[in-house]
Amino acid sequence: MKLLFFCVKHDIDVPNMDDMFVDRGRSRRKAQEITNLHRYRVELYYEVLDMQLQELNSRFNETNTELLLCLACLSPNDLFSDFNKQKLLRLAQLYPNEFSTIDIMALGTQLDTYILDMRTSGEFSELKDIGDLAKRM
Repeated sequence: MKLLFFCVKHDIDVPNMDDMFVDRGRSRRKAQEITNLHRYRVELYYEVLDMQLQELNSRFNETNTELLLCLACLSPNDLFSDFNKQKLLRLAQLYPNEFSTIDIMALGTQLDTYILDMRTSGEFSELKDIGDLAKRM
C-alpha cells in the first residue's frame, strides 16, 4: 500500500497487472500476448534475481558457502532452533590445525551438552544473534 500511495502522490502510472502488456517497440501483430504480471515477474524480476544469484555464486566458492552454512547454525535466535551438531562438527573439520581427530570426537559430546544448556537456561532465551551470544559469554 505504501508503494501505491507513493505512486499516486507523485503522479506515477501504476499498471493493472491483469491487463495485457503492450510492447511499444514491436508491432502489435508480432507481439506476444502476455499480462503485465508475467512481464514484470518473469521477464524482469526473475531476470534480476538470476543476475544477483550469479553474482553471489561467483563470489562464494563451494568451501566458502559451506563455511557460511556451518556458521549459520550457531545462531541463538529462537532458542537455537538452527543448531545443527553435524554442521558444527564439519566446521571444526575445516580447521584441521585447530582441531585434532580426538578433539572432534570430544566435541560431539560437548555440543550435546552445550545445546541442552542453552535451550534450558532462561539466561540465553532472549538472544537474537551471534553478537548477543558473544556479549553474554
